[in-house]
Amino acid sequence: MPANTYRYQLPKKAIKSDCPNCGPKHRRTLSRYIDTTTGEPLPDQYGRCDRESNCGYHLSPYQKGPSGKSYAEEVWARNSVGPIPKEWFTIAGRQKYRGISRQTILADLIQMEGATLEQAERVVAYLFDQPAASSRPPLPAAPAGKLCTIPREVLKQSLGHYDRNQFAMLLRNHFGTEVADDLLKRFNIGTSGRWPGACVFWYIDERQRVRGGQIKLFDETFHTVKYIFRDGEKRSATTWVHSAYARRCDQQNLPYPEWLAEYLDEQNDVQKSPCLFGLPQLQDAPSDKPVAIVEAPKTAVVSTPYFPDFIWMAVGALSYLNADRLAPVRNRRIELFPDLSKDGSAFERWNRVANELIGLGFRITVSTYLEENATQPEKDAGLDLADFLLDQGLGAYYEGEFW
Repeated sequence: MPANTYRYQLPKKAIKSDCPNCGPKHRRTLSRYIDTTTGEPLPDQYGRCDRESNCGYHLSPYQKGPSGKSYAEEVWARNSVGPIPKEWFTIAGRQKYRGISRQTILADLIQMEGATLEQAERVVAYLFDQPAASSRPPLPAAPAGKLCTIPREVLKQSLGHYDRNQFAMLLRNHFGTEVADDLLKRFNIGTSGRWPGACVFWYIDERQRVRGGQIKLFDETFHTVKYIFRDGEKRSATTWVHSAYARRCDQQNLPYPEWLAEYLDEQNDVQKSPCLFGLPQLQDAPSDKPVAIVEAPKTAVVSTPYFPDFIWMAVGALSYLNADRLAPVRNRRIELFPDLSKDGSAFERWNRVANELIGLGFRITVSTYLEENATQPEKDAGLDLADFLLDQGLGAYYEGEFW
């Protein structure tokens, strides 16, 4: 089912509160779910913590609770017209995704599935109208802002300078200059002055628009550097191009350029990484070449020389795997490579999403490569595919071949 048919969603402009799992040291890290029919947030336990790696708290309104029902199911039950089999929603959702009309879906549910008129109307209303559980009218929609991007000139200014780019130097040391420079060009890796040695992972969509740039500083083991902030909190050396640009303007008492002012305007449509990392590769790739999806851009870059039969891309975060983000590659065969986790939860999560995507027509499978080959300590450490390959393969890569 396309994401916009779900009644309870995490809005683009996050509504923040304290995470119940983080404690008092980390304030306002929980992004709250809202009821899209009213615009109001759900009870404060329903949300996702921004600190995915260190906290991982995420309570969805569609997750079953102690009663055996989810919040969504309990609301539905209070306003139900009788029991409606879940498969009817699946059947109708697939028909809607294929472009079948509302009236045809309604008729099929009655004629083929034996639904009553009220039951069939409730199913199609859920898919097409997102009916409210209460009698309160929906809040008026906010004026639509324009989609804002980062000028290509900003991207071009970051390209090169690899003699002071730690990630570029790591690639050259591990793969050799020729392979490393091909990777830097293939993925449009930039260099940032935010921290000495930092790199930029540019997110460029299928229309070649620069949607965002993630800045990271790596240590000599390809892991993100951690530093102690002035309040004593340990933080990751990770930020975004627009934030770094604004910070520099503020420090130098300079006005924001027009693109940055528009990018930071909350009325406009801006997300940090709303597309897959690595999409420009599709321009030159054979139409039958499969796509491999990982979580982090670093992993996509490092995995490319090891498994060149795939087009390697990254979603940007564990929770970002969805139909909207994968839309540009929906006509290709897709293999998912989830990160390792102590209890296998990352694998299970992507496996669950993959099953939903298969229902929407995606040709998608989940690789068991890491789960079958990693040791328990590696799982406990939450390694990703790049960590695993670099740890296992140091000295094993030579001129593009495995020994």
